[in-house]
Amino acid sequence: MSTDARRTATTARKISRRTFLGGMAVGAAGAWGVSSGLTRFGYDPARPPQLYEYFLDNFWFEAADLEHQAINPPLRGSHKADIVILGGGFTGLSSAYHLSRAFPNKKIVLLEGACCGYGASGRNGGFCDAGFSGLMHHVDAVGPEPGRKAFDASLFGISQIKRLVTEHGLQCDFEENGMFEAAMDEEQARQLEHHQARYRSMGLNATLVQGRELEAEVRSPRYIAGLKFPYGAIVNPAKLARGMKPIVESAGVEVRERTVVLRVRTGKIHRIETEMGEISAPALVLGLNGYAPKLGFFRDRVLPLCSYVIATEPLSRAQWDAIGWRNRQGIADMRVLFDYQRPTADGRIVIGGSDAPYFAEDDLSSGNYKPAIEAVTRSLFATFPQLEGLRIEHAWGGTMGFTTDFTPSVGVTGDHENIFYGVAYNGEGVAFAQTAGRIIAELMAGQESDLTRLCVVNHPMPYLGPRSLRIVFERLNKWYLLRAGTKTVR
Repeated sequence: MSTDARRTATTARKISRRTFLGGMAVGAAGAWGVSSGLTRFGYDPARPPQLYEYFLDNFWFEAADLEHQAINPPLRGSHKADIVILGGGFTGLSSAYHLSRAFPNKKIVLLEGACCGYGASGRNGGFCDAGFSGLMHHVDAVGPEPGRKAFDASLFGISQIKRLVTEHGLQCDFEENGMFEAAMDEEQARQLEHHQARYRSMGLNATLVQGRELEAEVRSPRYIAGLKFPYGAIVNPAKLARGMKPIVESAGVEVRERTVVLRVRTGKIHRIETEMGEISAPALVLGLNGYAPKLGFFRDRVLPLCSYVIATEPLSRAQWDAIGWRNRQGIADMRVLFDYQRPTADGRIVIGGSDAPYFAEDDLSSGNYKPAIEAVTRSLFATFPQLEGLRIEHAWGGTMGFTTDFTPSVGVTGDHENIFYGVAYNGEGVAFAQTAGRIIAELMAGQESDLTRLCVVNHPMPYLGPRSLRIVFERLNKWYLLRAGTKTVR
């Protein structure tokens, strides 16, 4: 080694010794600064604490008389089962319904942290959408004929709800009135024409209305065009979930409410620990959607977003005459941060949307988040100024599960391929979660059908990025989407 090389090496060692602790201190301070900055960046003083969910001002719960319904006792002690289902929402209840028929001799236990229908399944706008989120991306990839086949298969969910009503007498204010997309400017109107062409390429009816035809559907100064889509329905989602509970119980499923799951140890035999008990089973079904990451599932794949909803007082006959809306479809506008609204059985308007906030560190917030509640209230009266002065009687929120490609995933995972799941419905889960439950039962039974061949089955969900940075990505994405202005068909 040359003299210069030895001198350089000696100097490097001296520098290393002299600066090591200082460098560590600077690095730690820098990391703390970035972390602290991200924490402050993601801090939202309007976000209610998670304990706010103890009380929820949800019109659907009130209409379902949830306050006076019996809530099942929690799981206590040590138990064994053949199948354990986590979550008493639509995915869990639908899975229970179909699994009990596919495996009548197996012991099936459903665990719900609060009561069946308490999560997003009972808090949404009550839309039973045809298709599923991500369907149109699939159509673009495979063409209209295979796309139509996927659409038809997805209609199983709406058909299943109709069967629950007709065959089991479930009362849930189900109305199959179709859907209505509304354009607020010329660009959005052109998008509606594009949507109509895509639907027609699949052999689906879709009618574009403007002028007097639009006035005959709904009267709003904001709307300049609309697209009538005769597929889809509205429902009281809390009545649907609460009504499904006794149906699955009559089929032999053991439903344990008020059972908060603390941790899940997966394996050949899954072990589920709850607040007051534990249960093990060789097969596990996850019906948790946006709550799944809190138990360690899909933590880097499913993004919890919250949607907020209000319900008005009942409208008078004169108020209904002023806005029209005689066909009682569900309405959604074409903005990126759009509104969705529908009439109720007792003559109210339920409207949600205007924002779907993400809170830093995947925090949940399903209480009355004032910025979103105020935004959707303003939007209601901008859409229907004829209703100025109408009282808002209820306001609530719910946690949804989203993916970055806006496509759900239903399938099987785990080292032993014994964890079945339906997740990330991207705000369109009321009907499709019914379909997911049937898919889960068919996958567990080893059956193959049009449902198990759907593009969502074992669909790989994109990576979300580092959790600490998601608030930054979400804010940038929202800024970009707002600049884009028009909602795209998913």
